[in-house]
Amino acid sequence: MDRKQSRTREAEFLSKSGDAAAVYRFRAGEIDGRPEPLERVRLSGGSPIESGFDLITTGPIMEGVDVLAILDEYRANGFVESGDIVAFKQAGALSCWSVDLLAYNRLRGLLENCLKTAELSMEQNHNQIDGIINNVHPRFDELATEDEALFLVGGIAYLHIKTSKDERDYSRDDCYTTYDFTLFDRGTMQQLDCGRMEVAADIRDDPWQIHRLAVQNILECRTVLGGSSLEPVRVDILETLRDAAASKVPKPSLRDALRLCQQEAGSRAHGAVSPDKRQHGAER
Repeated sequence: MDRKQSRTREAEFLSKSGDAAAVYRFRAGEIDGRPEPLERVRLSGGSPIESGFDLITTGPIMEGVDVLAILDEYRANGFVESGDIVAFKQAGALSCWSVDLLAYNRLRGLLENCLKTAELSMEQNHNQIDGIINNVHPRFDELATEDEALFLVGGIAYLHIKTSKDERDYSRDDCYTTYDFTLFDRGTMQQLDCGRMEVAADIRDDPWQIHRLAVQNILECRTVLGGSSLEPVRVDILETLRDAAASKVPKPSLRDALRLCQQEAGSRAHGAVSPDKRQHGAER
């Protein structure tokens, strides 16, 4: 396959709606022009095609499937081999992985500018340049309220935000909106973090814009998910998340475990018997 055909197939992959995967393989034999080093292409957000790769195949994948599980399946079936690059589009987020002999390595940044180019050329909703082609901006009243919203972050976590009661007053043209937030793992529904944060917002913005700004600030300041894709979801699934999180029995923290060990060591040093041992002695 020549470079032009690979570019055409790549554009179709990047502009296609739904979850999908693409496999790139280094071209054997003659290469037109001198290929760019892959690391340089990655840093510029370019395509593996610039480094001498062909896009050999694309296809849909099941929604919500773990990337590493797909890569394991591809390797087991001989679908990919060492040296290949696999790109995934999942829930509007793009990730690229190199296949090595013993592991898979994330190639952050690869194809990002190509995705933006494809979206700009295909997007009919020009205010929605967000990695998803021709998606309709969700109606605010269908997904959230003026006081709270729920977002799927990078396809892997849920972040719930709600305005706090102790908001600051307006200051000049800006106001500070105080949000209480809770972060949940999507797979396990375990609560990962919670807290409170103030966000400076222009009073001329609508609540939806302020909610999104708040989420971006919280992710950048309090998590490692800053810059991840954001997908608004219905707030009514929050009850399911909270119930699932509440049903999880929290494990003791490392500090609590160390404190217990120190107490037991101190008891032994003073000749005391632990409550468990006293109970066993009484049973005898």
